[in-house]
Amino acid sequence: MISNIMNTDPLKREFIRYMEETHSTLLFPRKFFGCLMAVFIEQKPVTQDRIEQLTKYSKTTISQMLKIIQMNFPLRGLKKLGIRKKFYVVDIHPEDFMLFFFQMIINSYKNRVDFVQPLLKGLEPYVNIHSRFQNFYDFLENFYSYSTLYLNLLTDTTDDLTRLFDKNHSAPDRRYLDVLDKPENLLKIQKLLAPPKIDIDLLQPQIPDNELKTKYSEFKEQFYRLFRENLILAQSQTEIARVIVGTELLLERRPLIQKEIQQATKFQRSTISESLKMLQERQMVQLLKKPGDRKKYYVMIQSWDRRTVTRIKLNTYYASEVKSKIEDLLEQIKSIQKTSNEIILLSSFFEHLYNSYTYFEQYFNFLERKYLSIRLEQEFNNN
Repeated sequence: MISNIMNTDPLKREFIRYMEETHSTLLFPRKFFGCLMAVFIEQKPVTQDRIEQLTKYSKTTISQMLKIIQMNFPLRGLKKLGIRKKFYVVDIHPEDFMLFFFQMIINSYKNRVDFVQPLLKGLEPYVNIHSRFQNFYDFLENFYSYSTLYLNLLTDTTDDLTRLFDKNHSAPDRRYLDVLDKPENLLKIQKLLAPPKIDIDLLQPQIPDNELKTKYSEFKEQFYRLFRENLILAQSQTEIARVIVGTELLLERRPLIQKEIQQATKFQRSTISESLKMLQERQMVQLLKKPGDRKKYYVMIQSWDRRTVTRIKLNTYYASEVKSKIEDLLEQIKSIQKTSNEIILLSSFFEHLYNSYTYFEQYFNFLERKYLSIRLEQEFNNN
C-alpha cells in the first residue's frame, strides 16, 4: 500500500512493469511495451533519461525500442528550442489508446494471408501423388480460409469499435448479440467448436520416394520461412515459437513427439517444451501416452473454429486483466491523503485508459458473437 506521498513514480513504475510483463508474452518483444508506457503515462514530452528513470532499462535498449515503437504507434520525436536532448511523446488520448492497438492487430494479420496462395499452387501437382501432400494442401486451404475470415471480420467491424469509443453513436449491431442465448444455436455451436477426432495410433504414411520426401520437406520449410517473415515485426520470439509449434501439430493432424516437432520447426528442445506447456495451459494441445511406449505424444485438440474463438477470447481476457490492474492502482491512489496536480493527472490517465480497455473488451465480446453467427450461417448454407 502506498503511504502519504506526493511522488507518483512508484505507481508509474508498478504499472509500467505490469504492462511490460503482460505484453512480453503476447505480441511484443521484451521491453517494447515498458518503453511505450513510460512515454505514454507521462502525457507530455519526455527524454530518454526520464524513460530510463521509470524503466531502469539501458540507454541502448531504450533507443532500439523507441525506433520499433515509432513504426507501430503514434510516437513522435521532437526538439525543444535551446535544448540538445530529444523529447518523445505519444500523440493520442488514453481513452483512444485501444483504437491504435486494434489497428496494430489488423496490420499484424494483413500480411499473414496472401503468402499462402503461391504455396497452394506449388502443391497442386503433388496432391494426387501422396496423401501427405493432400493433407498439407487441405491445411493451407483451411489456414487461408480462416485467416481471411478473421481478417475480414476485424476490418469490417472497425466502425463498430469506433462507435463504442464515440459516446454519441449507437452500440454495435444487436443482431449478433443474442446468438449465444438462442437454444437452437447451442448444439450447432458445440458441434462447430468440438475437438477433431484423432486416433492416438494414427500414423501418417511415409513418403517412399526420396525425391518426393525432399520436395515435401522443402514445401514445409518454405511455409515456415514465409510464416515467420509475415509475423508482425514486433512479435516476441516466445509467441512466434508457440504459434509455429501449434501450427505444426495442426498441420500433421496426428500425435507428435518433441523430436518430430524439433525437426520440422528447427527450434531448440527447450523452446519447444516451453511452447507445448503454454499450449497445454491454453487447452489447445493434449499430452498423450501409448501403452508400452515411454515417449510423450502431443496432439492438437482444437478445431479451426475453436482456435479462432480462442483467439478472440484471449483479447477479451487480456482487456479484463489490464482493467483489474488499473482498478488496483486507482484504489492505491485513493489511499493517498495529500493530493497534488501530479496525482490528479495520473488518476485521470488511469481512468481514461480503463475506459479504453472497457470498449476493447466489449468489442471482442461482440466480435465472438458475430463470428459464430457467420459460421452458423455458412454451415447452414453448406448443408
